[in-house]
Amino acid sequence: MKKITSILLTAVYFFNLLPAFALELPSLVEKDYYISAGDVISMNVFPAEEFSKEVTVQPDGSIEIPLLGSVKVSGMKVSELEKLLTARFSKYVSNPTITVNVRKFSSYRVAVIGQVQRTGYHEYNEGMKILDLIALAGGLNDYANTSDVRVFRKTKDAGGTVKEDSFEINLAEVMGGRLDKNIPLVSGDIVYIPKRRFTTASKWVTDHLLPWTMLATFAITIGIITTK
Repeated sequence: MKKITSILLTAVYFFNLLPAFALELPSLVEKDYYISAGDVISMNVFPAEEFSKEVTVQPDGSIEIPLLGSVKVSGMKVSELEKLLTARFSKYVSNPTITVNVRKFSSYRVAVIGQVQRTGYHEYNEGMKILDLIALAGGLNDYANTSDVRVFRKTKDAGGTVKEDSFEINLAEVMGGRLDKNIPLVSGDIVYIPKRRFTTASKWVTDHLLPWTMLATFAITIGIITTK
């Protein structure tokens, strides 16, 4: 009995390590950010640090880079730009490692967080609506609560003081055909898609019951092996 208990505790220990990997996922969001005009980005070139620099993306979407000249970057992901620069610098630097970071975001952007396929920032275009942003984020996931979507927006009062406002949208109605409620966004908006409190029965089984069933099966299997 003590042996089985020990096996179960060991299995639980490794099972509980899984959320730690999930915590690292937000750090990937910036690499998936699409660069736009007005962004300030830093470029680190190793081992040739003399080519490292910080630049502002010009209105035409380009940046000036030592040795490479003008490079069109608007519309590219940060990760894509790193790959492009690595390939081009390889002609001048042996085995370069290029790291690109966004130091300052352009004011022309919107963000979506919560229950979508890809959370993060996207370039704002005049006339963009909430469904456009969700489409850029790859759509909703299976846990999205479409009835209580919230939009956070910065506004200025008559005295010029900036304040945070928020309001709710019933996205379910929009997706059901009420396109009059497909509100236009403004630059700087953050759209939050909350998680449903209750999911479908199959999702509940997959997320809650199945992992523990697998854990118990694993523990029993190990127990049988160790007793032979």
